[in-house]
Amino acid sequence: MKKLSICAAAIIALAMTGCDNGKTGTIEGEVRDAFTNKPLEMPTVGMDSTIYTTLSKKYEFNQELRKGKFKFVKVPVGAYRVYAGRSKYVKTRMKIETTEQNPNASLILYIYSAQVDPGLYQGTPEGPLKIDNKWVVYSTNCDESIAGYRLTMPQQQAGDAKASLAEKIGVKKKGKKGKKARKAAPVAQVAAAVTNLPDPRVVEGKLEVFYHNSSSVSTAITAKTYPAVVAPIASHKDCKGFGAGETKGVFPVKDKATDLKVEYVAENLYKISGNLPKGKQIIQLSQDGKTLQTYYFEAK
Repeated sequence: MKKLSICAAAIIALAMTGCDNGKTGTIEGEVRDAFTNKPLEMPTVGMDSTIYTTLSKKYEFNQELRKGKFKFVKVPVGAYRVYAGRSKYVKTRMKIETTEQNPNASLILYIYSAQVDPGLYQGTPEGPLKIDNKWVVYSTNCDESIAGYRLTMPQQQAGDAKASLAEKIGVKKKGKKGKKARKAAPVAQVAAAVTNLPDPRVVEGKLEVFYHNSSSVSTAITAKTYPAVVAPIASHKDCKGFGAGETKGVFPVKDKATDLKVEYVAENLYKISGNLPKGKQIIQLSQDGKTLQTYYFEAK
């Protein structure tokens, strides 16, 4: 019995020694603007459910924080979720895991201005450059065909569609009080006037853009690009929204899809990249099998 007690005491002592000498490491990195890739001064960084935060009175690296850099020392090895934010910026979170073999971690966290509207953007040194989806008012609702664009649209109908879209995204109408409205054009003249589907946006074959979704998503966003061709509407009867008398539209070639890479950047912001096949393309962004948005591009 005495021997058993001694062994038990030895095991307890060994366990306590292991806890006291638990492996720790350093978690450090930099916070950057997602669109400019430039460091952001004085971000707020922390690790969920821990004492590690740049807001702590004991945080000792404030001078480096002015350069967008952060550092947490003596962090026990394990799995964590690191977050970063800043006033008037959208937060980001990243999962990391350290081990006894690799107790240190270095990472870059990206955040972006809360003033950025939903849509597709290019990143530039000056900030986000929005890619106007001028084709959306010509799009039709398709099931199996994925997407379809009208080649032409009556001018009045195109104007109504743009106004409806503006209302949906919250764009206010501009105008001066007291200004007289222009006289409406004769009905026959309006009916005869049409607008053509805008030309595709010409881009380099190597695509790298950002997509800001309008709401949080619980499942992954996917992106594909398809060759775009002019084809008979009769062969795409699942597409609703073409006008009477129209016989052709622009459609994607379904069996020639190219997958694009989608990466999480920050909350509701994704980086989309990949090589576009040469020629006209319809890019589809979707979630749970449902199309979120399509864009009409032409790769050089």
